[in-house]
Amino acid sequence: MTTELYERDDARRVLETELADGSYQRQFTGPLREAIDSFLDWLQDRAFSIGGVDVPFGPVLVVLVVAAAVVVIILVVRPRLQSGTVTEGIVEIDPRVSAEQFRTRAQEAARSGDFNAAALDAFRAVARAAEERGVASEQQGRTATEIANGLGVTYRAFAADLHRAAELFNRSVYGSASLVAADFEFVAQLDVQLQTATAQPRGGVDGPRLAVPQ
Repeated sequence: MTTELYERDDARRVLETELADGSYQRQFTGPLREAIDSFLDWLQDRAFSIGGVDVPFGPVLVVLVVAAAVVVIILVVRPRLQSGTVTEGIVEIDPRVSAEQFRTRAQEAARSGDFNAAALDAFRAVARAAEERGVASEQQGRTATEIANGLGVTYRAFAADLHRAAELFNRSVYGSASLVAADFEFVAQLDVQLQTATAQPRGGVDGPRLAVPQ
């Protein structure tokens, strides 16, 4: 095949001659090749008129496929990706309910099999108990993560557990997760441990430690 320039029809004849070589035919024959050729011929023959101008159907079909893919991503894929992101809200802690009352409510919910409600009240008990012991300020208007951050400064040894408890709270309320007995028991046990834990004064790590009365 030479490098000289050909007119369109001559170039097509040269290409057809080249492709007629047996080595090409052996590689690109069979039902799949025939199906592809038939589909391409069908697209090439299809056109519609806009204002008297014939528009090839093939490019329009490609645009429609791309547009459909975009719609699927927006309506299906994006919501599923967003569902994995938990948006936090304020933890509602009734100021009239004591830590012990929250614990009782948590135990009752657990006995009934509602471990989501049990874990939520167990977390509220953690926050209210810290207020009652005087090691934390009023928790009203804070998110679960903010509560965990504040208590994590006071109880440094339990900072990771406090954040896990906050994550369980957020997953239950805002992530629509179904918690299990082990999740509730984790938060309830954390509450028990904090009742006798030594609090770290907020003045700094090197400051004197406060022994919390039981």
